[in-house]
Amino acid sequence: MLYYLDTNIVIYAVEGLPAFRQRARNRLASLELAGHRFALSELTWTECLVYPLRSNDGPLLLDYERLFQTPSLRTVPISAAVYRMAAMIRASFHYSLADSLHVAAAVVGGADRFLSNDARLSAFPDLAVEVLP
Repeated sequence: MLYYLDTNIVIYAVEGLPAFRQRARNRLASLELAGHRFALSELTWTECLVYPLRSNDGPLLLDYERLFQTPSLRTVPISAAVYRMAAMIRASFHYSLADSLHVAAAVVGGADRFLSNDARLSAFPDLAVEVLP
């Protein structure tokens, strides 16, 4: 099964507060152990790298770069099809532009599930949204 990772999950796993970091890492480890694969978009890279670049935090930047190179993780490009679908999602569900792009990237990228900590995204009917337990 292919899980699309919302940016909040990636940030939690890399630099989140200890309770969130542990929950995210445990969930990702259990999914990986079960043989699931992961996807994220180029938007995720952009959102995750802002803070380490702004604060000139080289070690944190390297932590993200290592995560983005994980063999079980693939990057979904933000294509014209993703932008079109994101516009429809944003118009119908009133999600933010970033959330609409993530959901659209997950659908276009063939994800089976969307792992997030944002329960509002569960309203989207075309993708199973799993909220971080």
